[in-house]
This record gives sequence, structure tokens and C-alpha cells, in this order.
Amino acid sequence: MKTIHKLFAAFFIGIGLTACVKYKNDINLEDAQAKQAALTSKVRQQLGDAPNGWLLMVPNLDPTIRTAIPIVLKFDVAKGVVNSTSPFPASLSSVPSLFELSSATGAPLLSFATGSIFSGWYEAGGITDYYFKILSVSADSISMQPYRKGNVYASEGGIPMVMYRLKTPATWFDKPYDLKAILTGKTAPLFNNANNPLKLTYKDGYQQPAWNMEFDGVAAGDMAFWQRYVPFTRYLGMIPIYLFSNGNYTVPGVYYCGNNALVSHLDNGFTPAPWFIDQPKKFISAIKTDYLLVRNLSTDSAKVELFALDKYGNEIISGTLEAK
Repeated sequence: MKTIHKLFAAFFIGIGLTACVKYKNDINLEDAQAKQAALTSKVRQQLGDAPNGWLLMVPNLDPTIRTAIPIVLKFDVAKGVVNSTSPFPASLSSVPSLFELSSATGAPLLSFATGSIFSGWYEAGGITDYYFKILSVSADSISMQPYRKGNVYASEGGIPMVMYRLKTPATWFDKPYDLKAILTGKTAPLFNNANNPLKLTYKDGYQQPAWNMEFDGVAAGDMAFWQRYVPFTRYLGMIPIYLFSNGNYTVPGVYYCGNNALVSHLDNGFTPAPWFIDQPKKFISAIKTDYLLVRNLSTDSAKVELFALDKYGNEIISGTLEAK
């Protein structure tokens, strides 16, 4: 029995001695916090040091889509506000959005306020968060990742994306077109013509299937519904119209006119599902992009020149929509 007592005593003395040892590999919290603060300061300086702004390319949640939606951001780090231009009309507001840069999560976290285009896009289901972890910083780019995957039960981390420092001003959204009138106006060629082929060319060699597009407007009462209940319109200002593809007049798809952009979006949770989800999904799958930016418009509004960008900000799709 005495032997057992001696063993226990030796065991606990060993624990005490071990606890008093300072290992070289112990985490130095002060050093870690200093590194976090230095990286956060570097990110803040980078954000503010871009006279032409930053180009954020936001990939679609569907990995088969070849394009990413461009958003131009200009940060005023002194005031903590950011101005944006994008395919979403809500980004044209003269009132800048608030942003915050912190390191509370152990890495720099770039947060956009409620009411920004990011929070609106999150509500519409287009992105999974409006809080972004900064992954890496270089002289001309900042890599970041949505903090959440969009579901409270899912693991952390959405699809990574990159902001690129613009060397020259981006002018894609500077000359707004009234796309609703161009596509659904009673005298518009693209409204009155039944033969409006969409012809796109892809730099990666993809062959777009033949696709004919016809359009119709949304009634005023229905528009009020969109403005009140559908997040893509309510929060981002997107204007819904109806798209009839390839002579299918029975089941239209909801299509959106934005700021110099034609956009397909899946409005999950709304019915009839073929209008809000199935037809838009079919169109996106066929042309491998959820948006097309307007490059130019013919004087008679019968021909629209279109393009789209990949996740690096390079043009990957170009083509036309024309009333024949």
C-alpha cells in the first residue's frame, strides 16, 4: 500500500513539474495578435489605395457556370464607407454603404452593412454571406471568402473570390440603357419581332445551342408583388420581365433587366416554379452564364451587343441579340 502511495505522489509531482515547464512551441498570443493587427492594417491601406477602385468578381454558386458577376468598389477607409457600381440598380444609390474591417475572428474580416448590395444579394440567395474572411493580400489583388456557406448548419467558408485593383476606370455601367423599354416597349423591334436569335461566342470553345428569345412585360399589379416580396427586386432593384424561349409560349421564364445587364436568377421559394426556377435554370445551363452585360446598342434598338467576364475579370463571352 505504501508503494502505491509513493507512486501517486511521484505522478502528481511529475505533473506539477511538467506544468511549470515553458515550451518553445507554446502559442504567443501577443505575437499572434500583433500579426493579425499588421495584416488588418495592410488590408485597410490596400483598400484605400486604389484611385480607380477594386473589381470584385463574384462566381455563381453553380460551378458549371463559366462567368462571374463584376462589382466595382471604391473604399473610403477614413469614413468607413464604400461606393459601388454593378449590374444591380440598387448600387447606383448616391448614399454609400458602410463597411468594417476587423480581426475579431483571428483573420481580417471585411463586413458590409445591412442595406448594402451584398446584404441584398445575400437575401436574394446569390451569395452566401456579406461577411468576408481575407485569405491573402498582394500588391494588386485581395483574395477573400464568404464567412458562411449560407446555411447555419453548414460548415464555414463559401466560394472564394478575388478583388483586383483597377489600373484604369471600369466604364461598363457608366452609360445606362433602359433595357425594359428596349425589350418590352410596344414599338421596340425586339418586342414586336418573333425571330430574335441570341448568338454567343465563347473563348473556351463552348458551342452555345441555338436560342431564340421573345419578351413581354410584367403587369403593374404583378410588379408591385415583385417590389414587395421578391428579394432580387426588393433589395437590388432588378426589373422583372418574361422570357419566352425557342417558341415556348406556354411556360415563360422570369428574366431580369439590371444596370446595363440582362440577368437570370433562381427565385427559390416562389411559384409557379417553372417560371421562377426551371426556365431560368434551363437558360443558364444552355448559355453557361447567369448574366450578359450590354456593350452597345444599335440606333434602332434592334441589335444589342453583349459580353460577360470570367472570375479573373477577362472577357470570355461575346455576342449579339438581334431582331431579324
